[in-house]
Amino acid sequence: ATQIVDTLFEESCQREGQSVSTSIRLLDMARYWRTEAGVDCWVIGHVFIQQTEDGLVTVERELQHGDNFVLKTSPSNGKVKFDSRFVQMTASLGDESHMFLRSGDRRLHYSGQTKVFTVRNAGHSAGFDERGELRIF
Repeated sequence: ATQIVDTLFEESCQREGQSVSTSIRLLDMARYWRTEAGVDCWVIGHVFIQQTEDGLVTVERELQHGDNFVLKTSPSNGKVKFDSRFVQMTASLGDESHMFLRSGDRRLHYSGQTKVFTVRNAGHSAGFDERGELRIF
């Protein structure tokens, strides 16, 4: 996967045109400030970024029709959360190690503690239990 990412990045850097000029324009227009509470804030185009003193980073992007994408990640507690109208996701490390993904009535959950993996769709569930055995509910 790393080679694919590297190749795509290198190819995109070699392209000239609107994407490069748009990136330069957005960076030239970027705004930065620090609040009285010590929160670093940036606005780059339609993206708003905050970083608190403890490292919590929040990235928000407003789309047309009022839809938002929100990504929050914290190095101090090892948690990440993504929220949009279409999909919600949480994940964490440590004692609460898990990954949860939801889109509509579809859900996917993995518990790092119990090693249980479950997929749910329209009231039906299947997955793997603590012993790695397939379970259909």
